[in-house]
Amino acid sequence: MFWRGLFCLSLAALSARAETGEEFFEKKIRPVLAEKCYGCHGAKVKSPMGGLRLDTAAALRKGGDSGPAVAPGDPAKSPLMEAIRYTSLRLKMPPAGKLPDEQIADFERWIRMGAPDPRKEEQAPPAARKKTIDWEQARKYWTFQPVRKPAVPTVQDASWLRTPVDAFVLAKLEERHLNPAPPADKRSWIRRVTFDLIGLPPTPGEVAAYLNDNSAEAGRRVVDRLLSSPRYGERWARHWLDLMRFAETNGHEFDNDKLDAWRYRDYVIRAFNQDVPYNQFVREHVAGDLLPDKRRSPDGAYWESPLASGMLWLWEVLNSATDSVKSRADTVDNQLDVLGKAFLGLTVACARCHDHKFDPIPTADYYSLAGIMHGTEIREAVIDSPERAREIASLHQRIKDVNEQIRALLPQPPAAKTPALKPRPGDILFEDFEGTGYAGWTATGEAFGSAPSHAAAPNQPLNNYRGEGMANSFGGTDRLVGSLTSKTFKMPKLWVHVRMAGVKPPKALKENQLLRLTIVADGHKSEHIIPSGKPGFEWRSSRMTKEIGRQCYFEIVDRSRNGHIVIDKIVISGNEKPPGEEAVEAGPARLEDLASSLPAAAQAKIAALEQQRARLEEQIPESAFAMISRDDSPRNVRLHIRGNHQNLGEEEPRQFPRIIAGDHQPPIENGSGRLELAGWMASERNPLTARVMVNRIWKHHFGSGIVRTVDNFGKMGEAPSHPELLDWLANRFVASGWSVKQMHRLMVLSSTYRMSSRETAEAAQTDPRNALLHHMPVRRLENGHRINAKSTDKPIAGLLKDLKSRGLLDQTLVVWGGEFGRTPCAQFPDGGAVSNIGRDHNPFGFTMWMAGGGIKGGRVYGATDEYGYFAVENKVHVHDLHATMLHLLGFDHTRLTFRYSGRDMRLTDVAGNVVKDLLT
Repeated sequence: MFWRGLFCLSLAALSARAETGEEFFEKKIRPVLAEKCYGCHGAKVKSPMGGLRLDTAAALRKGGDSGPAVAPGDPAKSPLMEAIRYTSLRLKMPPAGKLPDEQIADFERWIRMGAPDPRKEEQAPPAARKKTIDWEQARKYWTFQPVRKPAVPTVQDASWLRTPVDAFVLAKLEERHLNPAPPADKRSWIRRVTFDLIGLPPTPGEVAAYLNDNSAEAGRRVVDRLLSSPRYGERWARHWLDLMRFAETNGHEFDNDKLDAWRYRDYVIRAFNQDVPYNQFVREHVAGDLLPDKRRSPDGAYWESPLASGMLWLWEVLNSATDSVKSRADTVDNQLDVLGKAFLGLTVACARCHDHKFDPIPTADYYSLAGIMHGTEIREAVIDSPERAREIASLHQRIKDVNEQIRALLPQPPAAKTPALKPRPGDILFEDFEGTGYAGWTATGEAFGSAPSHAAAPNQPLNNYRGEGMANSFGGTDRLVGSLTSKTFKMPKLWVHVRMAGVKPPKALKENQLLRLTIVADGHKSEHIIPSGKPGFEWRSSRMTKEIGRQCYFEIVDRSRNGHIVIDKIVISGNEKPPGEEAVEAGPARLEDLASSLPAAAQAKIAALEQQRARLEEQIPESAFAMISRDDSPRNVRLHIRGNHQNLGEEEPRQFPRIIAGDHQPPIENGSGRLELAGWMASERNPLTARVMVNRIWKHHFGSGIVRTVDNFGKMGEAPSHPELLDWLANRFVASGWSVKQMHRLMVLSSTYRMSSRETAEAAQTDPRNALLHHMPVRRLENGHRINAKSTDKPIAGLLKDLKSRGLLDQTLVVWGGEFGRTPCAQFPDGGAVSNIGRDHNPFGFTMWMAGGGIKGGRVYGATDEYGYFAVENKVHVHDLHATMLHLLGFDHTRLTFRYSGRDMRLTDVAGNVVKDLLT
């Protein structure tokens, strides 16, 4: 069991993976210059306006008649910013209309970066000239070469070798006449490996046991113990979640919760702890919902593999996009950027607007991949295993049989005609559930069944039911749960009217309502319509914030084991008033209410059947919900010329990048193509997937990767320092069954990993960057910003010991540089002020949270109110709690402030008595 608040991840971690300046220019700046500026300030113009050319780096630096257009690092002194902001009466560019705010913000950020510009100094080629790729030459680059099987090299000092890893490292050192550093002492090694594998310091008992174990297997026993610890999965899941840009809210404006994000988080933890083969892990991320060999949860109750596909749900979601098509294209771009960098080490997203400037990724290949993502949506689904689903269905059928016996004993009401809906000009009847199946909808769980219902159970309160077809989650008991998801469509009108009934759900955040019809617009759970609790159908309405063209779908959700929801009709209209209908006479709330008029013997039979039904209801096990991927309207997409969704080129077939999979790929004819994409990404023939992952593992153990640019194996990245070692590790990775734990053992049991941090003057002169690993690099613990790790060990150990001795924590995980819920950003008084508030957006904010399992004394620090400000059980202020932890750790926090409710709160204002109140 994992405790609430286990991972309070910071955007600082994501910031570490942000685009390089040159990548940012290629993705955000160059396309705007090409589309908006080159017409007047480019190579085709004989006399550029104002003497200013913007199509080369040199011309941009030189500027025009008024001097340089850009002052690198200072947007306020850059005339270009003045022009595009439209703040000058004399200069407004582009003259056809002001750029969108987000593009202006991109230019400001670019200039703050120093205005990096990778364009060559010579004149830029005309826009119409199409770049061609020499595929034969491109495939000669090391990245795209098949993984080789190098022999383990022979070295002079064979006595130093513990694992084959050492031979590759020592061979490079001997080539440069360098010696490896002497080994670290045993105490240093166990601290190093324990922090690396589980993120916690070793206990005094663990240190003593290792120091007293002089056998040859002592180190292996330590590593095996750490790899079998639940803390291992928690530690390494954190690294992975950073890559996947994990967050539990949408990160935009209102910052709504991401429903079930914790399910994905816990999936990753379990996958690392279970050592799921990495190729399976990759396949599950891309197409876990589609795999024929899906894995089950450890208890067999629900599907495990589909949870990974929820990774595609983790993007920043706009509350109300102004352009639905662009918003969808931006979402796909985000997904491809993460997939490309995390799994392939390629900056695929750089090819959105033009052929990649440095790597053999044409724009056509980008839109081949984009087509796969455009045919993929997310859904709120029940993920019960087949065994659990059959158990629930069997109990449901027995309950229905009991209800039919009760119905047979009750007086039968006269047949009534379904009241006709009065059509109005312009109204669109989206759904009336009168068919024999859920055409156009996907059902999960048992609640809604496999088809609309045409009868109400005798125990269902529905006093104006007249035989309508309905999506009914009752089914004779409130214990059933499930969901119905429609296909995506363009919202044509302003108002959505729903004829519905059901139980009023408990008060909760709107996106967390247990019973609701949700309108998902542009990926955002935008509007929620819930039952009022009245015992019959009524019209309930919702107004869209933007009516025309939004990419929408409906979700009808029943997560409640104490309630139900019924949907009769969904009407989309330009009229704020719902459609009219014929009045009907209300009958009893439930048919079972008629039992009071029956003879005593019949009433006794009905009472006995009701008790039987209640016993069956108690046996219905709980179901699991998750946000997982689904295929929706699979199709190829057309290339967006210069990334502009309003300027379309040719349709591109869905396929894998040609530099890896070649030109003759079988066409994708069924589904989105994610299943085929997953197969390619996890294939042994793919030269990138294994290399990229072993390089990541190496980076976390040795401070930097064999390829230092772990997200970029392209030409703008760095070449591997030990190319033979990288390929040997990749081969070993695949041969071991893609076992991540085997890679850990191989690396941390090596002599290379055992080296001390001592550096000789000769080594520093020959290899100042320590690329050859002549000593272990000095690394800081992950303890936040601007804090020296050397001063943390004793305070941390002391705090853990103190908390445990007081009986407050059963187990502890320290998460450094993280954030808790919606903790406001930190603000530095030295000029690094941050104006925005929320869980996101600030790479410089420092907060610290210690998440504990089994917190005692009624304190549940991780459970906050709906605003994220207070812990719900004891009303301990979250910021006071942060201050307490910082205070106890002995950190210098006098310069930090939190901006909260419009004022600054200094952490040093927290007095000692507050600390005592919290921890005694």
